Amino acid sequence: MPRESGINLVDVKRRNRSSILNLIFQESGISRKGIATKLGLTPAAITLITTDLIAEGLIEEEYTEQSSNHKGRKEVLLKINGTKYAAVGMYISRQKCRIICTDLDNQVLFKDVVYTSDCHNQSALILEKLCTILQEHMQAYDVLREHKMLGIGISINGIVNTMEGISVNSYNIWEENVPVTAYVSERMQLPVILTNNICSLANGESFCSKIRHPSRTLFIKYGPGIGAARNRSQNSFSIYDIVSVELGHMIMDPNGAACICGNHGCLETIAGYDAIEKSLSALISPKTTPLLHELTNNDPASLTMELVMKSYAANEKPVVTAINRTIFYLALAIQNAIRVIEPELVILYGELFEISDFQTTLINELGKYTETDRVQFSHFNLQLETIGPLSTIVSHFFEMGGFSPAPARFPAHHQAQ
Repeated sequence: MPRESGINLVDVKRRNRSSILNLIFQESGISRKGIATKLGLTPAAITLITTDLIAEGLIEEEYTEQSSNHKGRKEVLLKINGTKYAAVGMYISRQKCRIICTDLDNQVLFKDVVYTSDCHNQSALILEKLCTILQEHMQAYDVLREHKMLGIGISINGIVNTMEGISVNSYNIWEENVPVTAYVSERMQLPVILTNNICSLANGESFCSKIRHPSRTLFIKYGPGIGAARNRSQNSFSIYDIVSVELGHMIMDPNGAACICGNHGCLETIAGYDAIEKSLSALISPKTTPLLHELTNNDPASLTMELVMKSYAANEKPVVTAINRTIFYLALAIQNAIRVIEPELVILYGELFEISDFQTTLINELGKYTETDRVQFSHFNLQLETIGPLSTIVSHFFEMGGFSPAPARFPAHHQAQ
């Protein structure tokens, strides 16, 4: 491997290619001069790299009229050749899996929802079912003939070892220590990246906005559970540096209810959907919550967060009190996380953030503890379940300078249970 003055020239080239690809993608088209201005690379280096990228079909030139006094002069912009490449995103939850396949211009090639309750807790059956359906869709939509497939991004709840591609603990989706990446990669003969679902949402937020958020960003998802993710490196934007933060299992009341994690009084036991529904089911009455009483037909077992929020919007006092208590503890947990992690930016994602009264109350509550100018709501709220894991594949492809890794090998001695 060529080296000069201790510098790995191959790594330098890859990093430069990565920087250029990311910039072209973020800008949706930029001139070579613009690249030089933003990245500080020499014109010679930019010409060499972009010539290679064009020859490989990764980028293409687009001629536009300059808005200057040079009449008729064409400006050459470099753009990602988005229609040539495609990627797949899969979000695996307890009862179903959502799948999407798009090109790099965000054109949906196919999508599907696959129900897996018939093979619950059996990873081999679930993964085989998903791979079979994925192959059928790729063939039916002629994806591999029309596009170069970059790979498959998979996200799942729970504890994930992204480097090893292992679902360590999925909280009852399937068994522990399932080698998802190796299994799917060998079955599909494509690169695969497995991430925790919150980490994939955090990456998807940056990917879709085409903005590199500050490396010290805290992404928080609320509903039905509570989770968060952050970048553990201040100098890297690698998907492998996005790690989950157990915000939902921050202890808020040591004498509180038991949590699935083994502790008591975690935030999820107070502000999780199950906790809210359980506390309110005992308060439903025709006198104090007439709308909720009507919506549930006086059947507490039919209570859902959707119905709760309709009652909240109608200002039914017991529900408003319960939701405001939830917001109090959620704001307190967010503030504690801000104090410990010291993020430059906090992004909030979740269906309750679609409700303006909930948003306003939360921001007001946060304002008691911290400046709220660093807190913002997701620009792609409720849109990232599958785009998030898909974005991990594309982000990694750009990070590697446009070189795809070889598919992982499934260890013969390690079978998916």
